[in-house]
Amino acid sequence: MRLPRKSMLLALLAVTLVGGLAWVVPGPPRPAVAISLLGYTNDASGVSLAIIAVTNHSSFPVFVYAPTLQLQAPEASQGFTPYFGGNTNQWQRFHELLARGEGGSFMIPPPPKNPPPWRLRFFAYSDFGAVQTLRRYLHGRRLPFIVTSDWIEEKSRLPAARAQQ
Repeated sequence: MRLPRKSMLLALLAVTLVGGLAWVVPGPPRPAVAISLLGYTNDASGVSLAIIAVTNHSSFPVFVYAPTLQLQAPEASQGFTPYFGGNTNQWQRFHELLARGEGGSFMIPPPPKNPPPWRLRFFAYSDFGAVQTLRRYLHGRRLPFIVTSDWIEEKSRLPAARAQQ
């Protein structure tokens, strides 16, 4: 059964309008994500862990993933050097889609005692929703945004419960 010419033209017009909308709509906005060091704790075996909070302050959902520790190194070309601490799987410790105003937390082994200032870096995507999904399909997905915390200078590494006393 053939579609009437009028229905075919309306369908073609709708596809053209949606495709054009996806073409002219700007790309995803830069997410506003806060990263905070809440304190330190120890696991059952006594290993020190940093407690990190990540909060989405954007008005749209943000997928945050792949935390990376960076040590300040003025002699390095970028001013920092990545820190792996013998645990190359630390990047799997946090990957979460955070809704507007939502936060999450995780624990990660910090740099060794008395390190230079350090920070956390995450990758973030904010291209969600129908129009952004269509835009991603037509244009391809752009590289993720990079979100970094402020530099953390350690004064003491007491577990969080004792640090508040």
